[in-house]
Amino acid sequence: MKIRVILFIAAPMLFLSCKGKSQNPGEIGARVHAKEQASEFKVPVQVTTARRGAIQEKITIYGKLAPKQETLLSSQFPGRILDLSLSEGDRVAKGQVVAVIQSPKAEALQMAASNNPAQTQTRVEELLPISIRAPFSGIVTNKFHFSGDVVAASEPILKIQQDAVFYLWGQLPAVYLPDIRIGQKLNIAFPDLPQVFVHGKIDAINSTVDRKTQTVQIRTLLLNPKHLLKSGLFAKIEIILKSLEQATLVPRNAVLSGEAASFVFLKQKGIARLQPVRIGLKSNNMFAVQSGLTPGDSVIVLGNYELKDGMAVEVMH
Repeated sequence: MKIRVILFIAAPMLFLSCKGKSQNPGEIGARVHAKEQASEFKVPVQVTTARRGAIQEKITIYGKLAPKQETLLSSQFPGRILDLSLSEGDRVAKGQVVAVIQSPKAEALQMAASNNPAQTQTRVEELLPISIRAPFSGIVTNKFHFSGDVVAASEPILKIQQDAVFYLWGQLPAVYLPDIRIGQKLNIAFPDLPQVFVHGKIDAINSTVDRKTQTVQIRTLLLNPKHLLKSGLFAKIEIILKSLEQATLVPRNAVLSGEAASFVFLKQKGIARLQPVRIGLKSNNMFAVQSGLTPGDSVIVLGNYELKDGMAVEVMH
């Protein structure tokens, strides 16, 4: 009697167990189809071709124009300005008389001459006013007095600036000092004068680094034959640190950097292949590859951040 009860209970349990393992044929087909789709999925990417070309590694710094030469014109003795017709902005030539000064003694002699003309004849040289001449050609930038003013000895009358040539002083971060040298080429633009673009070279490198900014001044000489440049004008200075005429080039976004190395993904027969590379010169948007690539390699430039070695890829157009 006990045996029959056990058999009777075990049979339904066996039935339920078998029923739990059975699956609907439609469910099985859906899973197989999903698995096939997963195995056929291809990561959409964009590719480019590694090529040979020239590359320059540059930095951009900023600077300001300063006059190569300027001077304050004054009289060596006190006196009255008899003639000063120049104004700020007027041009002067080297040797041109810019002001005429008469000394107090000459004024006193002139007053005496009206009463004693004979005495005046014997002291004519002392009556002559002194002419102040421009030491170089340039432009009047400041005027401190006018005709008729009385000035003390060495008191400034005019300020003249040579504007046919300027110094451009640039502020170079000290970290780049090992990369620059006298004679290095510069490309120079002026934000306020977009039509002006000139080339120059480094003429001098200051020996003192500013403690606060950790920059050092570099200097270049700029000719200004059309007088378009002005003192105090800001400039954008592009320094070419290094250059290569023939290098294997890839876009910057093709290169991925790890902790100890750089690499790219190559597209080979529809598969992404991880390729370690050694990077050389860098420009704003291109890298020179020293090893790991050859010109003509198909390099993935978009979608590479999601890739793993061996994944199937499909080129987007």
